[in-house]
Amino acid sequence: MSIKDLSDVVRLPRLGKFHLGIRHPEKGYPMKTDYFVFDKDHPDYKTLVELFGEKPKELRILIPVEDEEQWAPQYYKAYNQTYGLVCKGDGETAMRMVDKQTGELPDKDKPGTVVLKEIACAGKDCPDYKAKKCKEVMNLRFILPEVPGLGVWQIDTSSINSILNINSCAMIIKQAFGRITKVPLKLTLEPVQVNNPQDGKKQTVYVLHLRTDVTLAQLAVAAREQTKTFMLEAPELEAVYEAEAEKDIDELWGPERPAETPPTSTITEAKVPTPPTEPIEKIFPDETPPDASTAEKTTPDEGTAPNATDELLSKVAEAKGYKNYKTARSYLVNSLKIEDSRINTEPATVWEEIKEYFS
Repeated sequence: MSIKDLSDVVRLPRLGKFHLGIRHPEKGYPMKTDYFVFDKDHPDYKTLVELFGEKPKELRILIPVEDEEQWAPQYYKAYNQTYGLVCKGDGETAMRMVDKQTGELPDKDKPGTVVLKEIACAGKDCPDYKAKKCKEVMNLRFILPEVPGLGVWQIDTSSINSILNINSCAMIIKQAFGRITKVPLKLTLEPVQVNNPQDGKKQTVYVLHLRTDVTLAQLAVAAREQTKTFMLEAPELEAVYEAEAEKDIDELWGPERPAETPPTSTITEAKVPTPPTEPIEKIFPDETPPDASTAEKTTPDEGTAPNATDELLSKVAEAKGYKNYKTARSYLVNSLKIEDSRINTEPATVWEEIKEYFS
């Protein structure tokens, strides 16, 4: 059993926060920094310093979920010291905390009953935004896979450039890999020249980026290995195709399904089952029936020494748990992007290149 609107709500537990500034040691006003700031009172402070240094400008991270609302929510937000968040909007609608009697934002000097009210959100045209009481805020949440704990870390930013950078990088990553979770990334804080909106002069600010220092091909392999670490690896496509083929054969042949014919020289002597009543064009609409005499062997012929290609495919099949060499060859070509011709002509070199994947 479950509780409606409660049991299906999942929150990401927060382990800690990073800051993008410090307070002036004497006057107390906030000062921006060019590095990520750790909370010195956090129990993992020592671990964070050992991993990233005291003033890091990059963090090794993973995105925890695909839902952007969970890992990078971004809204117009207004705060005050007494009530905290008093208004949150997306440019169309907003939830606003108002005094029940006056209908205005609650005032600490005029205590009263406050309620949440849905209103139209004017975004940058809102008087509170123009008065700098409201601003864009992104709550960026991510995993630090090298730090103990099950949960996420968070950085809050109101930099429009940082928000644009994170959104753009996330879109590119999703287009390249079809996902953003479990892809090893670096969160960096980098300088950029912008025009000051007040006086128009150039100034240097530090903005967030999602980066990687590997090629797209290497990143795809790293993403697969990271998936294995999290024990969430999707099944190999070859195995899925094999299962689907088995299902299709059962549905097509039913109880008259022919027994599998061993790949030996006596293959022509195997008993041929009674064919199904379906016309051959329906069974094989796009091609002729496969010739069993050319079926790829799972092992070399008895009495002959296995060649180098057989040894390569045997190692791959054993490492991946495949039943035959054909699936092993398909894995090399489709998953590891090894040219089929190289498997036949230089199998020893291919094995040296890929054996680290199976160690």
